[in-house]
Amino acid sequence: MSSQHNKKESAAIIGIPWYSERSWKKMKEISDDPDSFHESYQIWLAHADKSVVILTNRNKPFERLKIDPISYSWWCKNQSLKRDKESRRKYIQYLLENQLRNS
Repeated sequence: MSSQHNKKESAAIIGIPWYSERSWKKMKEISDDPDSFHESYQIWLAHADKSVVILTNRNKPFERLKIDPISYSWWCKNQSLKRDKESRRKYIQYLLENQLRNS
């Protein structure tokens, strides 16, 4: 599969960051913008579950992507990025493209 094909495929699939309670707390802790996180893991999970239902009802393809805070932090450092909302979005895209490439 060519990398251009991967980019088209990954654009068609929506990547949803998926956290355990522990990883969510760690991500908020290491983030440069902790205020951009929901107030609690339970609130985040309710919003994430709602997104899954909406996407499913609209027949939109999506992937839940487990986020490891240590890997994310390392990736940000390698990319010279702050650990913020924008880098989290880019990291999700990176994980999605890698998953498609390796499947």
